[in-house]
Amino acid sequence: MGQSFPNHPAKYGGTALIRPEVIVARLRDDAERPIPDSVILGYSPRLRPLLRERGFTLVSGYSAPWHSVWLREGSEVGVVGVVEGFGFGAPGAAIVIEELATLGVQRFITLGFAGALPNDVDFGDVVLCTGAIRDEGVSHHYVPPARFAYPSESLTDQVRATLARSGSPFFEGFTWTVDAIYRETVEEATTYRDEGVITVEMEAAALFTIAAVRHVEVAGIFTVSDHLLASTEWRPAPDRAVLTEGLRRILDVALRVLSPDGDFEVRAVSADEEDLANPFE
Repeated sequence: MGQSFPNHPAKYGGTALIRPEVIVARLRDDAERPIPDSVILGYSPRLRPLLRERGFTLVSGYSAPWHSVWLREGSEVGVVGVVEGFGFGAPGAAIVIEELATLGVQRFITLGFAGALPNDVDFGDVVLCTGAIRDEGVSHHYVPPARFAYPSESLTDQVRATLARSGSPFFEGFTWTVDAIYRETVEEATTYRDEGVITVEMEAAALFTIAAVRHVEVAGIFTVSDHLLASTEWRPAPDRAVLTEGLRRILDVALRVLSPDGDFEVRAVSADEEDLANPFE
């Protein structure tokens, strides 16, 4: 008989040994350490100069794994924060959303780079995520096995409407969330592409699942950094500027959604504020 997942039959009714309430207790009592009302989860260091341009400041004093927390006072809707620098992949993102949800954050947008499966999606294109294939491990520790996880319908609708108002074209559809970047096979990618899946990335299914368990909202928006099936082998974007521009577009959309009354006027940053980044991050 094959082994089912999770391994322990009483997994879902079990008592958690480590609770986020304990980990973030110090922050809950620290009045000088503001907790954002809404958070953008980012994975690329390319976000940093874009955030500086929009008036965000890196704030220290938060607990790991929040290596980089960027804040700027918004408007009456409260504070929008950007959390990045914790790496990429479902396990790290899961820790961050667990702790922030425990602290009271109610709305999240996960944004970053994703690989494309269909040939008509180009480098730098924007993709609104409407669901995720659960091919990572984290979500299966929260809820029983199922093929898909879904984002917040209402928050996704807001992102869609904001994208439509921007006048720029975008795609929308499902993503394939997988942990093992070096074990994404041609056979899997082709199957999912033929089913209409648009992208592959490493966090969405876990974040959507945890959000449902924690009763918070998560939406996902990506820009295409590489192609899995556009030729005989994997192809990264040939132009770094395309990646930065795609990231800029989805960041501005996320900011408009989470702080519609906020003033995020772009300013110039000096050369020494620019961060060098791996083109695939």
